[in-house]
Amino acid sequence: METTRDKLINATFDEVFSHGYQGASLSDILAKAGVHKGSMYHFFANKKEMALAAVEETILQRFNERYGYVATQEKGYLEAFYAKLRDTSTRDFKRGCPIANIVQEMSNIDADFNVLMRTIYETFRANVKTILDKALETGELAPCDTAKLALFITATLEGAILSAKASGEEQDYVDVVEMLIGCIEGKK
Repeated sequence: METTRDKLINATFDEVFSHGYQGASLSDILAKAGVHKGSMYHFFANKKEMALAAVEETILQRFNERYGYVATQEKGYLEAFYAKLRDTSTRDFKRGCPIANIVQEMSNIDADFNVLMRTIYETFRANVKTILDKALETGELAPCDTAKLALFITATLEGAILSAKASGEEQDYVDVVEMLIGCIEGKK
Protein backbone atom coordinates (compact mmCIF):
# COMPACT_ATOMS: atom_id res chain seq x y z
CA MET A 1 0.00 0.00 0.00
CA GLU A 2 1.35 3.39 -0.97
CA THR A 3 2.05 5.55 2.07
CA THR A 4 1.66 9.33 2.22
CA ARG A 5 5.43 9.66 1.97
CA ASP A 6 5.48 7.38 -1.09
CA LYS A 7 2.80 9.50 -2.73
CA LEU A 8 4.85 12.63 -2.11
CA ILE A 9 8.04 11.01 -3.42
CA ASN A 10 6.34 9.74 -6.59
CA ALA A 11 4.53 13.01 -7.32
CA THR A 12 7.65 15.07 -6.65
CA PHE A 13 9.82 12.95 -8.90
CA ASP A 14 7.26 13.11 -11.71
CA GLU A 15 6.93 16.89 -11.39
CA VAL A 16 10.70 17.48 -11.27
CA PHE A 17 11.30 15.08 -14.17
CA SER A 18 8.60 16.77 -16.24
CA HIS A 19 9.27 20.43 -15.40
CA GLY A 20 12.69 20.58 -13.76
CA TYR A 21 13.22 21.45 -10.13
CA GLN A 22 12.78 25.17 -10.63
CA GLY A 23 9.62 24.67 -12.68
CA ALA A 24 8.14 22.12 -10.28
CA SER A 25 5.09 23.51 -8.54
CA LEU A 26 4.61 22.57 -4.90
CA SER A 27 0.85 22.96 -5.26
CA ASP A 28 0.86 20.60 -8.28
CA ILE A 29 2.98 18.07 -6.37
CA LEU A 30 0.58 18.15 -3.43
CA ALA A 31 -2.45 17.88 -5.73
CA LYS A 32 -0.96 14.88 -7.60
CA ALA A 33 -0.11 13.22 -4.30
CA GLY A 34 -3.52 14.03 -2.83
CA VAL A 35 -1.77 15.41 0.24
CA HIS A 36 -2.11 18.67 2.16
CA LYS A 37 0.88 20.89 2.84
CA GLY A 38 0.78 20.05 6.56
CA SER A 39 1.25 16.37 5.76
CA MET A 40 4.24 17.22 3.59
CA TYR A 41 5.89 19.06 6.50
CA HIS A 42 5.53 15.92 8.60
CA PHE A 43 8.05 14.25 6.26
CA PHE A 44 10.02 17.08 4.66
CA ALA A 45 11.14 20.55 5.75
CA ASN A 46 10.60 22.06 2.30
CA LYS A 47 10.29 21.44 -1.44
CA LYS A 48 14.04 21.11 -1.89
CA GLU A 49 14.40 18.40 0.76
CA MET A 50 11.47 16.52 -0.75
CA ALA A 51 12.88 16.85 -4.27
CA LEU A 52 16.31 15.61 -3.21
CA ALA A 53 14.75 12.58 -1.49
CA ALA A 54 12.52 11.88 -4.50
CA VAL A 55 15.38 12.06 -6.98
CA GLU A 56 17.71 9.96 -4.88
CA GLU A 57 15.23 7.25 -3.98
CA THR A 58 13.61 6.97 -7.40
CA ILE A 59 16.75 6.94 -9.53
CA LEU A 60 18.67 4.58 -7.26
CA GLN A 61 15.66 2.24 -7.17
CA ARG A 62 15.57 2.25 -10.98
CA PHE A 63 19.27 1.39 -11.12
CA ASN A 64 18.80 -1.47 -8.67
CA GLU A 65 15.90 -2.81 -10.73
CA ARG A 66 17.73 -2.38 -14.02
CA TYR A 67 21.19 -3.65 -13.02
CA GLY A 68 20.64 -5.61 -9.80
CA TYR A 69 20.55 -8.90 -11.67
CA VAL A 70 24.37 -9.00 -11.54
CA ALA A 71 24.34 -10.38 -8.01
CA THR A 72 21.97 -13.19 -8.97
CA GLN A 73 23.70 -14.50 -12.10
CA GLU A 74 26.64 -16.79 -12.61
CA LYS A 75 27.18 -16.05 -16.31
CA GLY A 76 25.59 -14.27 -19.25
CA TYR A 77 26.33 -10.82 -17.84
CA LEU A 78 26.79 -9.09 -21.19
CA GLU A 79 23.72 -10.65 -22.80
CA ALA A 80 21.60 -9.63 -19.82
CA PHE A 81 23.12 -6.14 -19.92
CA TYR A 82 22.43 -5.85 -23.65
CA ALA A 83 18.83 -6.90 -23.07
CA LYS A 84 18.46 -4.11 -20.48
CA LEU A 85 19.98 -1.59 -22.89
CA ARG A 86 17.70 -2.70 -25.72
CA ASP A 87 14.56 -2.53 -23.57
CA THR A 88 13.14 0.83 -24.61
CA SER A 89 10.08 0.38 -22.38
CA THR A 90 12.13 1.43 -19.35
CA ARG A 91 13.11 4.79 -20.85
CA ASP A 92 11.23 8.04 -21.36
CA PHE A 93 12.44 9.55 -24.60
CA LYS A 94 10.07 12.52 -24.43
CA ARG A 95 11.39 13.75 -21.08
CA GLY A 96 14.91 12.37 -21.51
CA CYS A 97 17.19 11.13 -18.78
CA PRO A 98 16.36 12.34 -15.28
CA ILE A 99 20.04 12.31 -14.33
CA ALA A 100 21.11 14.48 -17.24
CA ASN A 101 18.13 16.82 -16.90
CA ILE A 102 18.81 17.54 -13.23
CA VAL A 103 22.58 17.74 -13.66
CA GLN A 104 22.15 20.29 -16.45
CA GLU A 105 19.62 22.34 -14.50
CA MET A 106 20.89 22.25 -10.93
CA SER A 107 24.47 21.05 -10.50
CA ASN A 108 26.05 24.47 -11.07
CA ILE A 109 23.59 26.41 -8.92
CA ASP A 110 22.98 24.20 -5.88
CA ALA A 111 25.63 22.29 -3.95
CA ASP A 112 23.18 19.72 -2.52
CA PHE A 113 21.89 18.80 -5.97
CA ASN A 114 25.46 18.75 -7.30
CA VAL A 115 26.60 16.28 -4.62
CA LEU A 116 23.53 14.08 -5.05
CA MET A 117 23.73 13.96 -8.83
CA ARG A 118 27.45 13.23 -8.74
CA THR A 119 26.76 10.35 -6.36
CA ILE A 120 23.98 8.99 -8.55
CA TYR A 121 26.07 9.24 -11.70
CA GLU A 122 29.03 7.55 -9.97
CA THR A 123 26.67 4.78 -8.83
CA PHE A 124 25.49 4.33 -12.42
CA ARG A 125 29.09 4.03 -13.65
CA ALA A 126 29.98 1.68 -10.79
CA ASN A 127 27.01 -0.56 -11.64
CA VAL A 128 28.12 -0.77 -15.26
CA LYS A 129 31.72 -1.42 -14.19
CA THR A 130 30.54 -4.26 -11.92
CA ILE A 131 28.74 -5.87 -14.86
CA LEU A 132 31.87 -5.53 -17.00
CA ASP A 133 34.09 -6.91 -14.22
CA LYS A 134 31.82 -9.96 -13.86
CA ALA A 135 31.84 -10.44 -17.64
CA LEU A 136 35.65 -10.20 -17.60
CA GLU A 137 35.87 -12.81 -14.81
CA THR A 138 33.72 -15.27 -16.77
CA GLY A 139 35.57 -14.73 -20.05
CA GLU A 140 32.63 -12.98 -21.73
CA LEU A 141 34.70 -9.84 -22.18
CA ALA A 142 38.29 -9.57 -23.39
CA PRO A 143 40.76 -7.98 -21.00
CA CYS A 144 40.30 -4.21 -20.91
CA ASP A 145 40.14 -1.25 -18.57
CA THR A 146 36.60 -1.73 -17.27
CA ALA A 147 36.56 1.68 -15.57
CA LYS A 148 37.22 3.45 -18.88
CA LEU A 149 34.78 1.21 -20.73
CA ALA A 150 32.10 1.94 -18.09
CA LEU A 151 32.70 5.66 -18.60
CA PHE A 152 32.38 5.22 -22.37
CA ILE A 153 29.17 3.22 -22.00
CA THR A 154 27.48 5.64 -19.60
CA ALA A 155 28.46 8.67 -21.67
CA THR A 156 27.21 6.98 -24.83
CA LEU A 157 23.90 6.03 -23.23
CA GLU A 158 23.34 9.56 -21.94
CA GLY A 159 24.05 10.88 -25.44
CA ALA A 160 21.71 8.32 -27.00
CA ILE A 161 18.84 9.31 -24.72
CA LEU A 162 19.48 13.00 -25.40
CA SER A 163 19.55 12.36 -29.16
CA ALA A 164 16.22 10.53 -29.00
CA LYS A 165 14.72 13.33 -26.89
CA ALA A 166 15.99 16.03 -29.26
CA SER A 167 14.86 14.28 -32.45
CA GLY A 168 11.70 12.75 -31.06
CA GLU A 169 12.84 9.47 -32.60
CA GLU A 170 13.25 6.44 -30.34
CA GLN A 171 15.15 4.79 -33.20
CA ASP A 172 18.09 7.14 -32.54
CA TYR A 173 18.53 5.51 -29.14
CA VAL A 174 18.15 2.01 -30.61
CA ASP A 175 20.75 2.73 -33.31
CA VAL A 176 23.27 4.08 -30.80
CA VAL A 177 22.76 1.08 -28.50
CA GLU A 178 23.38 -1.34 -31.37
CA MET A 179 26.58 0.52 -32.30
CA LEU A 180 27.65 0.51 -28.65
CA ILE A 181 27.08 -3.24 -28.35
CA GLY A 182 29.08 -3.71 -31.54
CA CYS A 183 31.95 -1.76 -30.01
CA ILE A 184 31.84 -3.81 -26.82
CA GLU A 185 31.68 -7.05 -28.78
CA GLY A 186 34.65 -5.88 -30.87
CA LYS A 187 36.71 -6.00 -27.68
CA LYS A 188 36.53 -9.83 -27.69
